Amino acid sequence: MFKIPPEHIPAVLDAYVTLRATAVHPSTKQPYIVSNESRRVSNTDSPISAGYTIISQSVFANWEDANFYDKECPAHKELKKVTGKYRTGDVLTLIYESEVGVVPVGEAKL
Repeated sequence: MFKIPPEHIPAVLDAYVTLRATAVHPSTKQPYIVSNESRRVSNTDSPISAGYTIISQSVFANWEDANFYDKECPAHKELKKVTGKYRTGDVLTLIYESEVGVVPVGEAKL
């Protein structure tokens, strides 16, 4: 999650589009990010948003890919240059593993 001034949000979201197109794993030369969703925070006028204006979620097939992304990926380093230029405050990063998986709404059974 990032605190990006409103006038710079489009540049950061564009940088995520570039990331999606250019992030490849060096050993396979193939895209390795399973999915990425990046968007504006809608409730920035509310105190519960804590001032964050962009949220992004990247999903990886395994811990090794996530670690490569965080520490070595050239495309991610380029993204960090853009976000670093525009962000105010710290970046909030959460790393988690799914314990129950994803079930489309309406398909969940109790």
